[in-house]
Amino acid sequence: MRGVSSTNSQLDEGYSEETRSQSDSDMMYTAVEDSSPDARVKEVTGLLSALSPEERKQVMMNCIKALDNSDKEEIKKYIEQLTHFDPATYLPAELFLQVFAYFSPKDLLNASTISRDWRHRSFDERLWKSCFAREGWVLDKDATSAFEKMAERKGRKIAEGILRTGTSSFVASAVPALERGESRKRSRGEAFNEGQGSRAAGGLELDGAAEADDERGSSAESQDIEIENMEGVETAPAPETGRTARPASSEASSSATDNHNHEDVLHASFDSSTQADALFSPTSLTDFKLRPTVEQVSSNHSTPKLSWPYMYKQRRRLETNWEKGQYKMFQLPHPEHPEEGHAECVYTIQHTARHLVSGSRDRTIRIWDLQTYRLKGQPLRGHAASVLCLQFDERPEQDIIVSGGSDSSVIVWKFSTGAIVKKLVNAHGESVLNLRFDDRYIVTCSKDKTIKIWSRHALARDSELIPHKVIADFADPITAPRGGLGREIEAFTHLSTIGGHGGHHAAVNAVMIHDNTIVSASGDRTVKAWDLITGELKRSYVGHTKGIACVQFDGRRVVSGSSDNTVRIFDAFEQAEVACLTGHSNLVRTVQARFGDLGTTTNEELHAEARDVSRNFHRAISEGMTLAPASRRGLRNAGSARPDKQTSVNTRVPPGGGGTRWAKIVSGSYDETVIVWKRDAGGDWTPKLHLHQDMLLRTLRRRHLPATALPQPPNAGNINAQGGGAGAQQNLQVAQNALVTAQHHLTQVTSLLQPLAQPGGGGGQQLQNAVNAQGQLAQIHAVLQQQPGQNANATNTNTNTDTTTTTNHHVNANAAAQQAIQHAQQAQAAAAGGGGGGHRDSYRIFKLQFDARRIVCCSQNKAIVGWDFANGDTELERIGDWSLETA
Repeated sequence: MRGVSSTNSQLDEGYSEETRSQSDSDMMYTAVEDSSPDARVKEVTGLLSALSPEERKQVMMNCIKALDNSDKEEIKKYIEQLTHFDPATYLPAELFLQVFAYFSPKDLLNASTISRDWRHRSFDERLWKSCFAREGWVLDKDATSAFEKMAERKGRKIAEGILRTGTSSFVASAVPALERGESRKRSRGEAFNEGQGSRAAGGLELDGAAEADDERGSSAESQDIEIENMEGVETAPAPETGRTARPASSEASSSATDNHNHEDVLHASFDSSTQADALFSPTSLTDFKLRPTVEQVSSNHSTPKLSWPYMYKQRRRLETNWEKGQYKMFQLPHPEHPEEGHAECVYTIQHTARHLVSGSRDRTIRIWDLQTYRLKGQPLRGHAASVLCLQFDERPEQDIIVSGGSDSSVIVWKFSTGAIVKKLVNAHGESVLNLRFDDRYIVTCSKDKTIKIWSRHALARDSELIPHKVIADFADPITAPRGGLGREIEAFTHLSTIGGHGGHHAAVNAVMIHDNTIVSASGDRTVKAWDLITGELKRSYVGHTKGIACVQFDGRRVVSGSSDNTVRIFDAFEQAEVACLTGHSNLVRTVQARFGDLGTTTNEELHAEARDVSRNFHRAISEGMTLAPASRRGLRNAGSARPDKQTSVNTRVPPGGGGTRWAKIVSGSYDETVIVWKRDAGGDWTPKLHLHQDMLLRTLRRRHLPATALPQPPNAGNINAQGGGAGAQQNLQVAQNALVTAQHHLTQVTSLLQPLAQPGGGGGQQLQNAVNAQGQLAQIHAVLQQQPGQNANATNTNTNTDTTTTTNHHVNANAAAQQAIQHAQQAQAAAAGGGGGGHRDSYRIFKLQFDARRIVCCSQNKAIVGWDFANGDTELERIGDWSLETA
């Protein structure tokens, strides 16, 4: 037994119970090699999950290195799917478009940088058409359609050349580059400066950038620069199907503060976007070209269509020129053809993109071509005295000019031929001071204190257009033969008179017609709104302290200018004053306002904004805010929504009148200046530009610039760029306002003194007194130039002291200015009365008009002067001419 046991205990050399005779890795590979592919993957995955994240990453990187490039690309796509969810891949195109319709232009540009898919969708034509409309801009469909037809007829490249350069000569050099199909990327200067050269006009134009009242480094400047520099790859638009979602109402009805903060800095993607440089949208998604293409062609439409991204960009560039004060001045008549001009002062003008019509004390009406600055045809003669007012419509189906004069007559002319269609002799008892017409009526007003309504066309005797109170007068041509003996009332028949009891008590200086409402302004210090059909007085607007010279009415707001040197804005419904603009030093003779929100903001949305202001005011009162003492209640609100500045509550329009971020008011005064008003960050209407006719007219005579362009302090228009706390910024605003006022006065005094300082200018001791006063004012101006920089670094503890110092300088500047102006005027009188040979042309502004591109005004000087904010850029000239200036 012991032998057997000993034998069994011997080791079996052919078998071992040792489990670690092989390494773990050898065992693993042996097991994996023996299993199926799925099992091997599962087993390796399980082993990897046991590793730390850093170890797993190292293993994966080592594995990827060993793969072919095609496999690496496949893995890359898979990783992108895991880490990035792209809605463009999953959402239907129409749903994506609905979402993008709520984006601002800045948001669209940011979205365009994400991917090619997003870029394609971000530049959908419908989105940018919506953006264009939300800004309150409107294009003339007839003008754009004519250009598109020309592009179809002559070719897209020729059309692009004509638009970018004003001539088809562009194409000869452009086409070869396009045909070569070069793929190099253009340098920034080559890509962005295209079509932006200045256009000379025989020494006719002047750069007006120095006249801007604000430094060019405004908060919106970088945004506008990036818009101007859009460049990149052009893609085709989405198919023109479906509808565009209505943007959120907040986009169109933001407050004044929001308007200034909205999109202040656009994403740099505009810098790399040729999409907005393309005049027309492209023919296909793969239509890559060296130069921006000129067309928008959808897959099912072969007719060239103007590109909305392009038009949005160019209109923004045009608005930027307004913001920066970049313009070129021009004169009518052309300096080389002075014989074409009026012989005496020009009282009235109106212009369109192509033509300007003027009326003068020389009793003539002249039609001008604004492309050549030349007279068209012969002067129209028919008035026996000064032509005081006119309006025209050059469209072939209208073809009309209506004018009124000191001879108490109204004359209807054919625009195309200058022939007199109808002369209404003794239309009023005294001078016809103003007139307006629409498709139905002509409305005139007079020094005789009345307003008269005339038929524009022949009317049936039972027409609903006949004012109610005179229906019986026209019912039967036999018993009531007014308007002729026929079945119809003749065109240009006097229908009705508004006046007498309940009417104005002084000359009616201005009149407007809007739907069935007539608004009139009078020397009796009131503005009145009348129902055209019934003749009843609907509302009166009181606030001016002197006679009112001009008025505008857009259905929501009444804007008026007065001998009290102010421009005031009234709520048309509640008759409350919602803003008072102070900046002129004499009668405000003419005013035009563009709020731009009639097509973007509903009356309900505007009312909601006004209610918010009223609620904030009442809340502030309940929390202890005290009203200003009676001695200070004469201070007016320039448009701020701050509770402590409110002069009216429970109105239907907010303080300042509302409007888009591009809203502007332009006023002209007997102080010889034109002021362009814009809303500041606080909502107040402030002077953005001061313009002077004599900058051009005196230059043309003496071939040098007058000393009216004064230097601006650094960052004068950009509070955010100047540092400091809220108190410092408040001080800075006070200093800037003081500086603007001082500059305006100094400019005015310099303008008064310059002709007297010429040899033989006269003036004697009065001139020396004026020069001394001017020097004092210049010293104060120099101090104020330093004030913004000092206030920018002020601490809150010094707020009151700095504000008081600046205010004192402001008061001193005003006092010195009034003294200097008085001495200068005395010197003028001495020069004129003493036979010293001194003479100064007067530039008292009588009438102005502006559109998207130009301001044009006439004055006591016989020349007509304009400021063209296209600034010599052919593309901006075209977009300006295509734009309809809305209310």
